[in-house]
Amino acid sequence: MERMIGYIDGFNLYFGMKAKGWTRYYWLNPQKLCQNLLKKNQTLVSTKYFTARVTSPPDKHRRQSTYLEALRTLSDFHIFFGKYQLNRW
Repeated sequence: MERMIGYIDGFNLYFGMKAKGWTRYYWLNPQKLCQNLLKKNQTLVSTKYFTARVTSPPDKHRRQSTYLEALRTLSDFHIFFGKYQLNRW
């Protein structure tokens, strides 16, 4: 069996779904997504999810925090935080 690690850019995933109008997928399980992309001879050993904390507005912060709390319940799932930069243009 070939051991695989899934890497997910959380912001690109979210904004890609938002641009397509796929709001029903906002609660997507990214680990399941990675598992569904595997070939028969592959096994998922870990999923790494990269994102940044949204600090405002408060409702967006709350929704993101709730989603991240849910993701933390997944086994072999790791969240890595970067810095969120507001678009000033």
